Amino acid sequence: MTSPFYVDIPPPNPTVFVNGICHPNLWLWDSWTAHDQSSLHLYCLALNRLARDGSAIQPGDRNNYPFHIRHFLSEDDGISWRDLGVVAKPGGTADGADGRNVWSGSVLHSRTGKWLFGYTGLREVTDDRQFLQTICIADGATPNAISGWSPKPVSCPLRDYDSILAAGYYLGTKEKLGSNAGEAGGPILAWRDPYLFYDRDGILNAVWAAKLGPTKPAVARATIGETEDGFVIDRLFAPIALPDAADFTQAEVPKIYLDTAGDQYLMLISACDRLYEGQPNAEVTMEMRLYKSRELEGPWLPHGSEGSRLPELRDLFGASIISKGFSPEELVFLGPYTENAGPVRQLSFAPPARQKQTA
Repeated sequence: MTSPFYVDIPPPNPTVFVNGICHPNLWLWDSWTAHDQSSLHLYCLALNRLARDGSAIQPGDRNNYPFHIRHFLSEDDGISWRDLGVVAKPGGTADGADGRNVWSGSVLHSRTGKWLFGYTGLREVTDDRQFLQTICIADGATPNAISGWSPKPVSCPLRDYDSILAAGYYLGTKEKLGSNAGEAGGPILAWRDPYLFYDRDGILNAVWAAKLGPTKPAVARATIGETEDGFVIDRLFAPIALPDAADFTQAEVPKIYLDTAGDQYLMLISACDRLYEGQPNAEVTMEMRLYKSRELEGPWLPHGSEGSRLPELRDLFGASIISKGFSPEELVFLGPYTENAGPVRQLSFAPPARQKQTA
């Protein structure tokens, strides 16, 4: 196996990407966005297509390498994009929470003027426990890079094991947290992808992927505060259980949006029905799902009259809603293609997709 550290981060590519982003140097996947006046910021996970020895990195092997978070900018609502380079890479958090890798998250322009960066950190544990995830929040003066790293994560399953279980979430046995083999025969630990947002009362919240059982998905939610020692969880709420969760095993890269026009919240998740680690990708369905609720506490209902699935977003995963307002007629989505989209489109970004809203 190639060393997990033999990979470079290429500088910004001068190409203006139009109607999607097929980057010549990078695999791209998962996404989150932020608006800034007339600009749209796109962030995603990225990995060089080549190892340092010049050998090709295959998409299915990307967990053997450290990722970085990439930043793109659009000034025409997602039609064209400029590559602004790296925003974050492993090793920023002082206690080692992201020493092995960084995974998905969010960026939010806070009401204090700072930009907040939520991300998943992976700790270095052992070779057979490569997926010990932590929930991290940092900040910066601009949307271009993290400058204020927090000394420790806001949540760590190893450190906070008992309190996470007490709140109603599932974790595997403590001595096997992050196991490559998954949890009790199911997929790997799910404590990842923090998405930051303000609720209608102006309180800072975060949601992230979690579990109710080895193959039972949930979404975690917490309110977030800031102290002299960095960001902290003020309150970890009971798990959000989704109404059709029996149809999938993982609710990944969750995002909650406040639809002020409709006086409701929208929750977008990337759903996956993987039953166990090592299951062939051909047997796994990955799809986007959308829900709505008047209150964060629920009940959460499928957004559409025919359910939560968004079949128009086929082969997309880790997508975002980029609508500036939430039109009663239409939502606009942006997301990357999965590996199932074929060798040309895989791990690149699709053009914006419009989805008609239904009652």
